[in-house]
Amino acid sequence: MSYDPSVRTDVPPPGELWARGVVKAMLAPYLDDRAGRLHVDGGGLRTDDIGNGYWALRWVEGGRAVLYGYDNDYPDTHIQDLPADLLAGGPAWLPWEWLQDLLVKEGWSVAFLRWWDGSWAGAPIPEDVDDGLPIILADDAVSMDGIIGEDGSPSAGAHRDLMRAVTSGTVDQAAVEALLAALDLRGGDAREALDVAARAGVTRDAVLPELPAGQGEPPGRRVPVVNDDHLPAVTAMAAREGVRIDEPSGGAPLATVPPRFCFNGPERAPAP
Repeated sequence: MSYDPSVRTDVPPPGELWARGVVKAMLAPYLDDRAGRLHVDGGGLRTDDIGNGYWALRWVEGGRAVLYGYDNDYPDTHIQDLPADLLAGGPAWLPWEWLQDLLVKEGWSVAFLRWWDGSWAGAPIPEDVDDGLPIILADDAVSMDGIIGEDGSPSAGAHRDLMRAVTSGTVDQAAVEALLAALDLRGGDAREALDVAARAGVTRDAVLPELPAGQGEPPGRRVPVVNDDHLPAVTAMAAREGVRIDEPSGGAPLATVPPRFCFNGPERAPAP
């Protein structure tokens, strides 16, 4: 089985994803179409899951980021012979505890995960396994096609100016009202968009929401088993090794296993 530890798709830098997504989230209250809608909540940017999947972006201190999500048509990481360790080979700065909690709570609905520290990277995955990331980003149409006019139009200029304001953290009422007017949304109150911008940390008096960086992979880390079909195989592996599987109970909705029980675990995936 051939592994490729690099990112195998053209994923935009997090700053570009954030700017495009935040502007789209700012416009969401004024548009009827829910397809590809984004929202800013809890410090992160996330698309609505309308049946095809979603992607989400969180900043981590130090200008780093994590990107994760799920595509309904290509959850290949979940249909292998064993569970997937989406954090395999992750750097020390990852917010390990937050991510482990996310993977357990979200369960099946996280099939891809990338981290950014100047470039995108991720867990080693076989070349023939499609985790769905390129599909969900393409389907989301974050470029605002169909909403913003052609280059040279008033709406394209106002959109470009608002994107620049988001990138520089200087969003104000004038920039928002200019785009609403160019889109003939003059009846919209700019306060709703400004509230989104403030939550995203892109107004002058706001702070970009960031997760604290981690201090290294926790000892004894466990990986959730999101596919029940994997339980017989990992149970047999555990029995041979005399290892205990943490069964679902109480606040732990998923069984968890050591990373070496995964199809891309350290004993199966070669080092990059």
